Amino acid sequence: MDIQVLLKKYFSTIKQFLPSEQKTSAVGLDIGTGECKLIELAKSDKDYELVSWAIEPIKNGDANAAIKKILAELTTPCKSLYTSVFGKGTLIRYIDMPKMSLEDLKSSFDIEADKYFPFAQDQIYTDCYILDVREKEKMMSVMAAAAKKELVDRRVKLLEECGVGAEFIGLNPVALANILNVFGVEDEATEKGKEDLTLALLDMGESVSSLTILVNKLPRFTRDIFIGGRDFTKGISVGLGVSFEEAEKLKREPGERLEEVNRACDSVVANVIQELRLSIDYFATEKNHDTDLLLLTGGASMLEGVAESFEKSLEVNVKQWDPVAALKTASEFSSREMGKKSLKLGVALGLALYQYD
Repeated sequence: MDIQVLLKKYFSTIKQFLPSEQKTSAVGLDIGTGECKLIELAKSDKDYELVSWAIEPIKNGDANAAIKKILAELTTPCKSLYTSVFGKGTLIRYIDMPKMSLEDLKSSFDIEADKYFPFAQDQIYTDCYILDVREKEKMMSVMAAAAKKELVDRRVKLLEECGVGAEFIGLNPVALANILNVFGVEDEATEKGKEDLTLALLDMGESVSSLTILVNKLPRFTRDIFIGGRDFTKGISVGLGVSFEEAEKLKREPGERLEEVNRACDSVVANVIQELRLSIDYFATEKNHDTDLLLLTGGASMLEGVAESFEKSLEVNVKQWDPVAALKTASEFSSREMGKKSLKLGVALGLALYQYD
């Protein structure tokens, strides 16, 4: 008998007596202004499988209760997870620096962080990442991030009160960029195989919309626009003379009042467009990259007609981006069940993916 056949039979025989390998999962938790969002992932070979997901509203500002409820829906108990912070008190910079090792880069930031961030050095946590190295110029492009210590420490304390630890705390825009870096994007509006493909990604949250511009799947520009879903709700409430609660319902399900709802949101949409135009034009001028495609995600991007308004005004291809679409989804999570809710899960997904880097 051939030795390879013999070995194959031997190992297939003893395999049945060995304990099966425990399938571990990765958990990303996005603690937003109005909701907590969770993604639980498992990986086999090159496929990522959606194990579970949940979205839980934060009622009366009680994030603690929302987190505990959402963690109870995990398939297995979670002792630590990946989470993030966002908005005021956070900042991302893109810097050209002389070529050096990542270790030396981190050491230099520990000493000179106040050169790059408008925060006192003893009040922030910083981190940095080398995007690329230009050998001929002996230079490199660096993404540097900072978050106020009080913001991060509050997040750690909140999770500890819920009985879990924070293994990693990142920033929302970087978590979203991580998804595009892992999976890329397919769209008819972009040329297949095009070099220097420039994507703008707008995550439209409840209180903040974060814009990140990526070239060849790497982030090169990030800024926060402090306009979000809550501003749409206020516009509907004032414009239609209804309560905030009723306006929130109309925003999500306008039905026959869609035209009225869109008119009430016109000024808010116009403000977002103005901010987007400033950023896209700046990037085109400074970096010599025109934006090929604008991707919209986040809860506020679910407002009907927003993508069309952006595309018409900005003269850029615009589409809604479903961050969960690239996952191998378990059968029980049908698209009908999740629906457009998947647009809210981007940050949580990006955080979970970090654990497989």
